Amino acid sequence: MTAVPSRRTRVTLAWVGAVLVTALNGALVGYGAIWLQFFGDSPDAGDYLLSAGGYGAAAAVLAFAVAAMLTHDGPRWLAWQTVALSCALALMATSSAIRAAQEEPSSSTTDTVWDGIGGVLWGPWTWALVLLGLHGAHRLAVGSGRHADRR
Repeated sequence: MTAVPSRRTRVTLAWVGAVLVTALNGALVGYGAIWLQFFGDSPDAGDYLLSAGGYGAAAAVLAFAVAAMLTHDGPRWLAWQTVALSCALALMATSSAIRAAQEEPSSSTTDTVWDGIGGVLWGPWTWALVLLGLHGAHRLAVGSGRHADRR
C-alpha cells in the first residue's frame, strides 16, 4: 500500500506551488517583455512599463499571500521566503519603471503597465492568493486571526 500524504502536507504543497508559480510568472512577464524583441528592436518605454507591471503585480500578489499564510494556517517558514520574493520582484519593478522613464516614449499603445499586470493576474491561483490575502489582511487588522480570543 502507498501512504497517502496528510492534509497538512497537501496544503503546504498547494501554498508552495502557488507562491512559486506566481513568482515565476511575474519573472517571466517582467523579463520576457524586455528580452523578447523581434526584428532587432531594442526595448522601449512601453516594454519597460509592461515589465514593471508584471514584476509589480507578482510582488503585490505575494504580499497578499503573506497575510493569507499568517491567518489561514499557511506554513510560517514559507512566509519569510515569500516576503523575500515579493521584495525582489518589487525592486525589479522599480528598476523597470525607472528605465521606462529614461527611454523614449513608445509609439505602441498595447505595451502598458496594465498589460503586465494582466499577464500575472490571468492565473486562477493568483486570485486565490489575492482573495485569501485580503481576508487575511482584514483578520490581521481587526484582530480576529487564528490565535485571537473569539467571543
